[in-house]
Amino acid sequence: MIRPELVLPEVGPYLGRLTDATRRFEDPAVGLDQVRLDLVSDLFERLAAARGFLLTGDHEGARSTLDRASWLVLWRSAATRATERTTAAIAARLERAATQSRFPRRRLGGLLPTAEDREVLAAKLDAAGIALEERLARAFRGTESWWDGVRQAAVALEDCWEALEEEVRRELASFDGAVAKVERWRPSLWPWFVALGALLLAATWVGLALGGFLPRPRWLEGLDDWFWSLPWP
Repeated sequence: MIRPELVLPEVGPYLGRLTDATRRFEDPAVGLDQVRLDLVSDLFERLAAARGFLLTGDHEGARSTLDRASWLVLWRSAATRATERTTAAIAARLERAATQSRFPRRRLGGLLPTAEDREVLAAKLDAAGIALEERLARAFRGTESWWDGVRQAAVALEDCWEALEEEVRRELASFDGAVAKVERWRPSLWPWFVALGALLLAATWVGLALGGFLPRPRWLEGLDDWFWSLPWP
């Protein structure tokens, strides 16, 4: 018979909305829901492994599967994927806007997220897990039972995910101005006006030269002969 202290209770109810498969982040292009569900799946895999250790009486093995370091690995992996998807979604928004407005590609590069932007966002999303780190530090200090620590970490994980989503919203909003700028861009017409003006000046000069009002260069003689050979009325 397994001792009560070796039984790991269900953690799903403590994860709150993290496990809600119908939950949707407002911008599906980011793919943040998939990152969230992957995080939950990775956690459940560790929970299953911990239960397997408990069934064989390996309490230390179960603890190592869901210790403080394991929770932090889960969080940082999810934060890294969220960073990659967020920056990719921003770049895709700018690319689509540039395609629609025919924004110059050489100028678009200066508006896309830079390596520094990604590093800053990665730090922000990782920092969204501070509450989890603090809860883990208290829960696994040895003053409480291990499974209580697991439950507390699960509750903190949901709070941290909410904070991560809010950071992603702020990051997306910070590029709204750049996207709008690209969408509003229209090619300048002044090169066409310059070309049209030059064409009109050239046509006027040729007409005056053919009419004898201006000196006619030798290279224009062929055109002059052809022009005056036409059956004018």
